[in-house]
Amino acid sequence: MRGAAAIAVLLLALAAPEARAQRPWQSLTPEEQRRAWENYQRYQQLPEQRQRMLDRRYQQFRSMPPQERDRLRQNYDQYRGLDPNQRREFVEKYQRWKGRK
Repeated sequence: MRGAAAIAVLLLALAAPEARAQRPWQSLTPEEQRRAWENYQRYQQLPEQRQRMLDRRYQQFRSMPPQERDRLRQNYDQYRGLDPNQRREFVEKYQRWKGRK
């Protein structure tokens, strides 16, 4: 299940409003500011190695063409729209698929 948590953290980072637009803090809504702050606090609590891994993945994401980043965001939005059972099912299927690679 640790892999699922890593996926969730990465997906949260990708979906965070500040990752989407790199807007100034003051232009974020209070809800966006709250989520951004919570994401940052979670990031700060991660082990340094995990932070470096997320930084590396974020840089990979930033280097993608805009259409590919948009596709990933759309996939994440679909994932967030799943109910808890569908999410669990998705994670289980992903883990099985990942194990076959």
